[in-house]
Amino acid sequence: MIKRVAIMAYAAVAYLVAMISLAYLVGFLADFGVPKGINDGPDSPLWLALIIDAGLVALFGLQHSATARRCFKAWWIRYVPPSVERATYLYMTAGMTIMLVMLWRPIPVTIWQVDQPALAGAIVTAYLAVWLMMYASTFHFGHLSFFGLQQALDRFRRRPEAGTTFTARYLYALVRHPISLGWMLVPWLTPHMTVGQLTFAVATMVYVLIATRFEESDLIEELGDRYLEYRKQVPAFIPGLATRKEST
Repeated sequence: MIKRVAIMAYAAVAYLVAMISLAYLVGFLADFGVPKGINDGPDSPLWLALIIDAGLVALFGLQHSATARRCFKAWWIRYVPPSVERATYLYMTAGMTIMLVMLWRPIPVTIWQVDQPALAGAIVTAYLAVWLMMYASTFHFGHLSFFGLQQALDRFRRRPEAGTTFTARYLYALVRHPISLGWMLVPWLTPHMTVGQLTFAVATMVYVLIATRFEESDLIEELGDRYLEYRKQVPAFIPGLATRKEST
């Protein structure tokens, strides 16, 4: 009983940490309401800041991608029980978020700045709407499972782990990767774009486009013809875009 309570507490704290990390990232990219935003930090030569910032985005993405691969999970669960595997991933992600924020070097050279209040407000509204879309996308998988609570709850209740299910509903009926689409969009939705924010936006887009190929390979291996048919019917990122037959 004590072990099951400890697992439940471990997962609950991981959920709280994940929510705090997400909230901080919202403020960090908006450069508003947080102690250190994307345009805050020590001055550095342009070339050094570009290398550090692009490297931080690459490390942040690598942690997300590498730990999500089937081969990693097959090795990982030999040491980490399935009931806390997802929660442990969230702790790792929070650690990477802290590193990204603390080590980020600002490049506060303005590329564009929207001074018209109504237009700036519309951009901020769109920014928050995309974050809300990303959060809503987690309910497609089962919000509690996505954030590691369901696995711990099943262990606490001594229930067998639920198998993988696949349905193309809601946002996933419009695009195959709404969360990845959100990550590509949010860095651009700012009334004040600096070179530092542009670096984050471009590096994130490159990462997502590369990582998606590996993610889809895993999904094809796991789900087979169901996912292949889904790829034919639903575009990856742009709703309504006609899909083409993709090679496997």
